[in-house]
Amino acid sequence: MTLLRQDTTLTVQEDPGRLELKSQFIELRAKGLSLQKISKKIGVSKSALANWQGELEGEIASLRAMELEALYERYYLTKESRIRLLGDQLKEIQAELKKRRLENIPTDRLMELELKILQALQEEYVEASPLTEGEIQALKE
Repeated sequence: MTLLRQDTTLTVQEDPGRLELKSQFIELRAKGLSLQKISKKIGVSKSALANWQGELEGEIASLRAMELEALYERYYLTKESRIRLLGDQLKEIQAELKKRRLENIPTDRLMELELKILQALQEEYVEASPLTEGEIQALKE
């Protein structure tokens, strides 16, 4: 690190290697890794990383928010596809119930299937809310 004096303020010019380490630190910290794990991974002391933590808190928080949003989006899409599948099945059963009398499958069996699928759809409903740390960890595993 080179310190240059300009008037009465100090400006820091960092070498590209150090900037790359800080970039890696931000990414790893945003993913939730501990300072100890990051220290081992990138070869920077924990005390230096603790200083970087304070200095780069905004960047870490921003990247973490983007990663959480990506996880939520992936989770939502998976859930959305399950809901679509259940909805399509329900439509087919309802269409069959409308056009039939007492043919191949007993009507009470079709009605039972309809109720089960309706229940499954209700179980898929979730209130939109951010993922908890535990849910994020479970998705990572």
